Parts: sequence; structure tokens; C-alpha cells
Amino acid sequence: MRLDGKVIVVTGGSQGIGEALARRYAREGAAVAILNRDHDAGRAVAESIAADGGRAIAVRCDVGDIAGLGDAVGQVHDAFGPVDVLVNNAGAFVMSPLGGTNEADFDLMIDVNLKGLFFLCQEVLPDFEAAGRGKIINIGSIFGNDGFPESAVYCATKAAVHMFTKVLALDLRERNIQVNAIAPGFIETPLNAGFRANNADYRRRADERFGGPGVWMQADELTGAAVFLASEDADSVTGATLYVDRGWSAY
Repeated sequence: MRLDGKVIVVTGGSQGIGEALARRYAREGAAVAILNRDHDAGRAVAESIAADGGRAIAVRCDVGDIAGLGDAVGQVHDAFGPVDVLVNNAGAFVMSPLGGTNEADFDLMIDVNLKGLFFLCQEVLPDFEAAGRGKIINIGSIFGNDGFPESAVYCATKAAVHMFTKVLALDLRERNIQVNAIAPGFIETPLNAGFRANNADYRRRADERFGGPGVWMQADELTGAAVFLASEDADSVTGATLYVDRGWSAY
């Protein structure tokens, strides 16, 4: 097991990409803390991991609520000890055109996708500094580089995640803390189900690039990259955004 003994925090770990990551990390020997706004859903995943022989807890946490982040990290300490790896996976996505975007949706995407990510990094930094090592993995998106109609705020936040990753990697490299990102392509998740079924523009663009819907991926397809970046094999990798997208970004 490549991550035996590591304590890994995964935000938004109750479904989709976050759940797949939490389960894979546990299978690799890590103790996993699932930080999730929907505590019941997070607890169900943690209990399932434990039933399979892994170590996991669920912590109620809205990453957009900065005041609660310290308490959430404290609960991880109480259960497992200091954090070794932080995976910023929680995200918010609201499609809307410029004229139809309201302030609440704008603030939601900024708070979850950017503000919470940044300040959660800040909360775990003392653990990393005390240990003399640490890893941060930010989940970005192909749309941090490739725009998509009626998604200006979301795309802007993911572009910012990629830039945060670069700058934090520079800030922290002398302290042996690696910061990287994974940019997934189109993943079959509950969050994307309606988008996939109803979005004609996606179908057009997928046809242009791939000649069909073969671009859609399963969340498990990201987990190999996530294990690598969390492991000692990636100790010399920092500031990188790894695209896992079946070649979407190569066009």
C-alpha cells in the first residue's frame, strides 16, 4: 500500500470524484477524513470504507464557511493526528449566462471553489511545517484552461485554482511541501447528470473533438493520478496541473 499511515483530508468526499478518491486512498492504507456539508452522506461513505477494512471518518464542514475550517481540522486531529495530505475537491458549479447570473450563485462558486480552498490550505499548513513535509492536491478542471459557454464564473474559479497551485508551490517549496492540481475532463457524476443529458453545446463540442460521447470518464479513472501525487513518488513534482481528460486538452 503506497499511502500506509498517511492522514488524508478529502473535501466533498461523499459522492463523485471525492468519494472515488476517498475510497482509493483508504485502499492504499491512508486514514481518510471526509469533509462534507452533507454530513449524512459523508458518514455513509466513511462507514462503507470502514466496513471494507479501511479507516475513515466524516466531518461536517462547509468549506465556504471559513470560520468553521479550524474546527473541522481539529476533529481530524482528534481522530487521526496531523494531516499529511490535503485534497481540495469540493466544488460548486452553476451554469448561467452573464445576464442571468445572480450574486448568490457568484458568491457560492467563489466561496467554495476559491476562498475555502485557500483558507483550508492555511489551516493545515502548521501540520506540514511541524512534519517538515506535506502535500496539497487541488482539483481543477479542463475548464480552467478551456472556456465553456454560460460558465464564466465557474471557468474563472478553476483557472484561479490552477494559478493558486503554481504560486503556492513556489511559496512552499523550501518547506518541502508539494502543491499540485488535477484537471479532470468530463466525469460521470451525480452533479453532471443533468448537464450531460441536456446540454446541446457539450454534445456539439464533443462531436467536434472526438466524433462522439467517448470523452466521458468514470471518477475512478482519476484515482491513479491522485495516489501518485499524494505519494513519495511525487516528492519532486510541484506546481503542476495534471490533465486527466482522455485527450480533451490536447486539441
